[in-house]
Amino acid sequence: MSKFSSIMKVAALTGLVAGTVSVTEASTFASSQSQNGAIPTRMQAGTVIEYDSSNQMVIIEKGTPIVSPIAQQNTEKRTLSKEEQEKLAKEEELVKQIKAEAKNLPVYNIENPAPKPGLKVVYDGEGYIKKFIYPEGISTMAYKALPRGTRKPAGTYTYGKNNNKITIAEKHVLGEGRFTNFTDTEGESENTLKKGDAATKGDIDNPKYDTVLDARNLENDKFANVTKRDNGELPDATLDIWKDGVEDFGVKWSSSVSFKGRYYYSF
Repeated sequence: MSKFSSIMKVAALTGLVAGTVSVTEASTFASSQSQNGAIPTRMQAGTVIEYDSSNQMVIIEKGTPIVSPIAQQNTEKRTLSKEEQEKLAKEEELVKQIKAEAKNLPVYNIENPAPKPGLKVVYDGEGYIKKFIYPEGISTMAYKALPRGTRKPAGTYTYGKNNNKITIAEKHVLGEGRFTNFTDTEGESENTLKKGDAATKGDIDNPKYDTVLDARNLENDKFANVTKRDNGELPDATLDIWKDGVEDFGVKWSSSVSFKGRYYYSF
């Protein structure tokens, strides 16, 4: 990981983002969050920050401007067939059922960690948080997947800037929010990842290896199945789709594409 010859403090943030409205807004928000003692939920694409010994935010890898939402550029717009409309209607009924079951269950709002000296935050290709890297000594806070085939207790779990929500009912799981893309070569069982594979947020929902998930792109209503063969931190996403698997959802692949979606399965 490269560092700037002169390390840039948070006060310099606004100088990094001139050029587009969306980037300026993201930077202004990031600056205000930092001043309030919170980790910024959005930065320039690919930014890496670290908190120094005084717990001040330092940019150690400068990102690039965010021009426009990638998914909006790359999503195929389409009209559903009669069969697809019928499938969608049945799915909507199931979604209502799951939410009704969870109505009286606890709601857990998962916050990002507080800044700590040595903590690094990596931002993805759209400027949202991709992962936290903890220093030695507080590594117990780092991501740890649940045992395979398990999930958190029944309830609704919300997190991230993109309104991510995972609802766990008696026999169903429903994940709603941001679907992202990853390009790793190896999954959770030393398996070679391939098109159609996906990773869940393993510290909330870690289905058995090879579990088939029903999933839908909510921006164009394109349905597809994915197979859970990995798990990940996903601090601002509900599902990570391997590489060109996004094409099954009517989305042109790029390494940083994301879209609004939902997945569900029974257990």
